Amino acid sequence: MNEALSALEVSVEDLTARCDADDLPFASTEELHALEAVFGQERAVRSIEFALGMKAPGYNLYASGPDGIGKSSIIEALLRHRAETEPAPPDWVYVHNFDDPDRPVGIELPSGAATGFAALVRRTVERAIEDVREAFEADSYVRRRSDVGGGSEQRRGDLIQALQRRASEMGFALQMTPQGVMSAPLIDGRAASDEEFAALPEEQREETMRVAREELEPIVQDTLLEIRGLEREARDALARLDEDVAREATEERFASLGQMFPDHDEVTAFLGAVQEDIVRERDRLRAPAQGQRPGGAEADRQHEALLRRYQVNALITNDAGAGAPVIVETNPTYQNLLGRIEYVGQAGMVVTDHTMVRTGSLGRAHGGYLMVRMRDLLTNGASYDGLKRALHSGELTIESLQQALGLIPTAGLRPEPMPLDVKVVIVGDASMYPYLYRLDPDFRELFRVKADFEVDFERSRENILGLSSVIHSQCERAGMACFSDHAIARLIEHSSRQVEDQRRLSGNIGSLLDLVRQADYWAAQDGTGVADLVHVERALEESEYRSSLVRDRMQQLIEEGTVFIDTAGEEVGQINALSVYNLGDLTFGRPSRITCVVSAGRGTIVNIERESDMAGRTHNKGFLILRGLLADRFGQDMAMALHASLTFE
Repeated sequence: MNEALSALEVSVEDLTARCDADDLPFASTEELHALEAVFGQERAVRSIEFALGMKAPGYNLYASGPDGIGKSSIIEALLRHRAETEPAPPDWVYVHNFDDPDRPVGIELPSGAATGFAALVRRTVERAIEDVREAFEADSYVRRRSDVGGGSEQRRGDLIQALQRRASEMGFALQMTPQGVMSAPLIDGRAASDEEFAALPEEQREETMRVAREELEPIVQDTLLEIRGLEREARDALARLDEDVAREATEERFASLGQMFPDHDEVTAFLGAVQEDIVRERDRLRAPAQGQRPGGAEADRQHEALLRRYQVNALITNDAGAGAPVIVETNPTYQNLLGRIEYVGQAGMVVTDHTMVRTGSLGRAHGGYLMVRMRDLLTNGASYDGLKRALHSGELTIESLQQALGLIPTAGLRPEPMPLDVKVVIVGDASMYPYLYRLDPDFRELFRVKADFEVDFERSRENILGLSSVIHSQCERAGMACFSDHAIARLIEHSSRQVEDQRRLSGNIGSLLDLVRQADYWAAQDGTGVADLVHVERALEESEYRSSLVRDRMQQLIEEGTVFIDTAGEEVGQINALSVYNLGDLTFGRPSRITCVVSAGRGTIVNIERESDMAGRTHNKGFLILRGLLADRFGQDMAMALHASLTFE
């Protein structure tokens, strides 16, 4: 080898930046503490903090970077830390709309109040119904009802007696029957039979029939109208009595409950509507217990449906002392993200009501933060569109996917939209962002902040300690052995090798932690409580061995002479090159021979791989650059009198 090439020679030792365990300020990770701040991702952290601090609409966050660098873990930790200092958002419930049952009413309640409110309403309704039943069974109610009914019966009897006297004066006897009033002429002071009436002279019969038709019938009809009016008045009076009794029985309980929410007009309106409905449905609510009602199972079902109208659906409940919610959605289907409306089958039909409205992760994140992966969102296209609609409008409308897509008629349950105040963080690849930004105007408008995560960071003392603390935290969480300083030093060297830069550390924390788990396994096999250098080396060797079948077979072909590679001496028109293979979990180089044949010609240089359509774009570009170099060096004054062919064997 000539001196020029010798000066460029790099020794194997120089290819690795060693990490001296003596330079580490600990003997094992047991001496370290959990990491309190994010290291190596200052740019991304500043972007995240800016997005979280901006309250203006549209400043949601897109976190960009490859998998394995800890994007989700870092973001979730920052979100939870911030959420702890923020107030818990209000609760949200749905109640029955007594004016329009297909439009459930939404009510906002103080944080932590929804569950208690639902329980209070349930107990109040149960006790109010019992109060109504007891009120209608009380002696005072029986007396009041008797007074109303007795007065009506007395007046009815007086009218009937007066009618009978008037008919008697006209020569007729009257009899009250279920079919109506029957009249018969009087003969010798008693009602004549049909035979006796037929025996009368014809003129007398005709006169009797005329009097009955023209004089008695109008009097009877007027009296019957008056009696029906009395009966109607009696029914109305009894209905007013029942209504007053039911209202008096329920007034105190609902007034007491309403006083617990003095500043919530929606609660007051709902409680008033429930009370009025109980008063209105008093007869159905006074029915016997389940299984004893006339009508059997159908009557029981109708009774249960009636009681469901009074239930409160505590859709969103928060802990008043837990801070703002942080929701991580790992499966953002339309229903999981935006909510759904459930149905049950009854009598061959599907039915639903306000108690079957269910929220999704977007609703649960109201007043807080939602984190979701972009790839998962795009897999569920309807979810992505629904998310953008909700963020644009600032409201969450819960409906079935079929309704959202317009696949079914608009008739159906449509709950009142709930207000939405949420900061959305989408975690995605760097390659997705340019396409989304260019092709989706909604994305540009809604996700105005981008957090770029570094794929590597400086190999500084601070970052080495940060990486060591991450390893310590992982060991503590997973119950693994602690790592010695020599083991950590070897992991640092491996991290630099991953990023192919002695001055940098790999940001792929996930890959490094996977190696940590493997080293812990081998330490456990040895029965030691500390993972040392030997266990990290064993983990690296075993991992490489599991993945190196293809590499070893290629090496075997060289050793057997199937693939020709000269590794000593010199050969004109021949040079060795390195092909890099990436199998996913293993990257290795395979030596390949490049040969060149030159003959007399007219300056043509042929790339055999290109001519046979076996070359890649990078190889073709390199060949064209080489051809340009030759033309620049040797073809400036005259054409090169040669024909050359180059092949990558």
